[in-house]
Amino acid sequence: MLAQKRYKLLPSSHSFLFFFCVLACIFLITPVGAQQTPSMASSGASSTMPQEVEKNFDGNFSFGYVGTSGNTDTTTVNGELQLEIRHGSWVHKPKFQSLAAQENEETKAERFYIENKTDFNVNDDTFVFGKISYTDDRFSGFEFQSALSAGYGRHLLMQPGAELQIFAGGGVRYNNVIDAGTEAEIIFSLGQDLNWTVSSSTKLVQSLAIDVGTDLTITRLDIALESNIIGQIATRIAFQVRNTSNVPLGRAVTDTQTSVSVVYSF
Repeated sequence: MLAQKRYKLLPSSHSFLFFFCVLACIFLITPVGAQQTPSMASSGASSTMPQEVEKNFDGNFSFGYVGTSGNTDTTTVNGELQLEIRHGSWVHKPKFQSLAAQENEETKAERFYIENKTDFNVNDDTFVFGKISYTDDRFSGFEFQSALSAGYGRHLLMQPGAELQIFAGGGVRYNNVIDAGTEAEIIFSLGQDLNWTVSSSTKLVQSLAIDVGTDLTITRLDIALESNIIGQIATRIAFQVRNTSNVPLGRAVTDTQTSVSVVYSF
């Protein structure tokens, strides 16, 4: 059972604050200011040529909404913010996802997920990484789940329009079960990320993360297809599966989410 092993840890609100403190420290380790291109470095301060700034920051924000009225009043809102910040050999990838749903003014779903994965590229083919995540799902039977891991990865494919990486490592996860306290367990992490530009207007993004622990295994699959509408605006059709091998009594082991949303890239 999940409640058999307990550890005296921080309460949920303090763990959430601790997560943000660690995330802030990760960003403070390396600066993220714009980098000069080689032509800038060699031009000298007295050069009259216009200076080019290499873009080292990408991001996108998506928002989806479904509402019905009449015999049943329902509202479903989902949002996601993804960033990629590059500086030299460092790559930071913070992510925030949220979901909320109501039916006849009764909350039916409420979930927040925060993650940051930082890669340090050792060379063109290999990298080391650190990853931290926090999940707050009101209807999962857990107050929160947070994980911290580190390890090694390889770029199997890295070219314009197609990137594929795999990674593995180890760490620790904290599972706070409602009315049962917090449990800590050692985890072994496996993951894979794919970004594929299918055409000039279509992009496929897919990720898989498996955290195998001493008490439970969590598998998370995300896949999304984006189609450009105009400029920096696109539509996204996304599907997400999250499986937890051991859950509190009365909870489902697998959650799925299918969404259609509007994306703004910057």
